[in-house]
Amino acid sequence: MSNESSEVGDERAVELRRDGDVMVVTMKRPPHNLLTEPFLRELADSLDEAARQGRAAVIASEGRSFCAGANFRSQSAPDPAASSSFAESAMAFYEQAIRVFSVPVPLVAAIQGPAIGAGLGLALACDLRVLSEDAWLQANFVRLGIHPGFAISHTLPRLVGPGRAADLLLTGRRISPAEADHMGLAERVVPPGTELEQAISIAREIASAAPLAVISTRTTLRQGLLDEVRATLSHELDEQARLAGSADAVEGVTAMLERREPNFRGA
Repeated sequence: MSNESSEVGDERAVELRRDGDVMVVTMKRPPHNLLTEPFLRELADSLDEAARQGRAAVIASEGRSFCAGANFRSQSAPDPAASSSFAESAMAFYEQAIRVFSVPVPLVAAIQGPAIGAGLGLALACDLRVLSEDAWLQANFVRLGIHPGFAISHTLPRLVGPGRAADLLLTGRRISPAEADHMGLAERVVPPGTELEQAISIAREIASAAPLAVISTRTTLRQGLLDEVRATLSHELDEQARLAGSADAVEGVTAMLERREPNFRGA
């Protein structure tokens, strides 16, 4: 999908900076910020630190994509085409996803480009989403021959309802910012280049409110979410492992990497 590094390596993959009581957490694996387990772990570590230092946090990224999903070219990310190693790799990956959902301060996503697959899952783990007008969203799992992951099969219907979630999950189609706004997947749609500024502005408003009241209210709004996410991830992992290495999964991943339409055969 890209030539970006598949591992975190010595260079920091995530940058953390302060803006008053807001912490800005920036993924720095351009152009697509493809996720691996080490990358996601570093992001979760940074979000934990952000929660210790600030009252709200913004998740942003550098490059053409907010996050285009998992890096299937890396041994440190779950590969749907590899049945033998998938379950163990996905379990480690989703342990870090649970840490993102567990962050105790409000999270605002600044989405400047595509958020696809696990990248959309990351955006949906946030409380609020600001989309650039040139961004788009896609839960493309069925286009890869695999079951949805990153708890999207719970978070998406929770936000948009079962019918709209079925539309997006069963087709794997792209969602424009305007449609995301209409569905309730975006709290703001803004001109390109202003998404980070707008996300920080929202986070500042949150941070200026009474901290204990904000946390209490957020706990109510997300009541039961973490338990549901854990249960959903467990089910998703079972289904993904069952389909991993199937002919359709191999075809879906190959077609994605070769930038062509897949030819699925139901096997």
